[in-house]
Amino acid sequence: MIRFIAQRLLATLPVLLLVLAIVFALSRAIPGDPATTLLGPGATRQQIEALRAQLHLDGPAPIQFLSYVTGVLQGDLGRSLKTGAPVLNEVLLRLPATLELAIAATFVAILVGIPVGVLTAVRANTVLDHVVRVVSLAGVSMPAFLLAVVLQLVFGIWLGWLPISGRASPMFYDEPVTGFAVLDQALAGDIEAVGDALRHLALPTAVLAAFLAATLARFVRNSMLEALQEDYIRTARSKGLPERAVVFVHALRNALLPAVTILGLKFAELLGGAILTETVFAWPGIGRWMFEAIRNRDYPVIQGATLVFAALFMLVSLGVDLLHGVLDPRVRRRL
Repeated sequence: MIRFIAQRLLATLPVLLLVLAIVFALSRAIPGDPATTLLGPGATRQQIEALRAQLHLDGPAPIQFLSYVTGVLQGDLGRSLKTGAPVLNEVLLRLPATLELAIAATFVAILVGIPVGVLTAVRANTVLDHVVRVVSLAGVSMPAFLLAVVLQLVFGIWLGWLPISGRASPMFYDEPVTGFAVLDQALAGDIEAVGDALRHLALPTAVLAAFLAATLARFVRNSMLEALQEDYIRTARSKGLPERAVVFVHALRNALLPAVTILGLKFAELLGGAILTETVFAWPGIGRWMFEAIRNRDYPVIQGATLVFAALFMLVSLGVDLLHGVLDPRVRRRL
């Protein structure tokens, strides 16, 4: 097991280097110049050239890339061209907000997607099955930003039930301890503040969970249908086991194995795919920060955030493989 983990971690190094090279090249392909953006349209050519030299943007691209990789190997992701703050510190400051949103969305998707998938598999080709398939298809197909705007309009403006932006109301703001707003307020023992944090979390969580729950429900349904046709299911039924035990003990346990892979990969995608959702809801996570960096041509922030997303994706993928080994003895023996 330890050898397997070490091999996987070593295999991520060339992948991360390739990601760095691609992002470095693509960020330089963004139209516009960071120095011109920072100084504004009234800046002279001499001022722009001086700022480019100050920001180390006047050298050849290969030299800039080599310098950046050297810094990364030393734990330095560079400094923001706009604020001058270390990128690593900014990542650590905003990462908990993105993780909180992704974890909440995954939790809601599991609570909704797995039971719906099991129910539609048990009642396959019924009216309920057809309705759920149409709804899940709509959930997969609807753009996240459109669903976000609709939820803001309905629950935030028309009904006034939920806030449409931010992580907490100004009256409940406090210095972060863990960076997770709900957990921090719970540790402080402020029930009213916990409720406020949950209300702010509700709408962005619903947007991200909608796609994941729809995908999970369809995948669990298909896996359950295959599992229910296996010989061991017929054997369990022939022994006189209750249908509930056949479905939830025997079929679901095996149907969840492939679903774990999908869930893990989708969770990793949520971390990087929450850019639009965080922007629409003014959620102070890495996604919104990266969107602003792209708009400002802030190369170090774009590169640092993308590198963090890539590393998290690979770590989640490794975790999924290890979880498979825990759930499936055959995989555990191979590991």
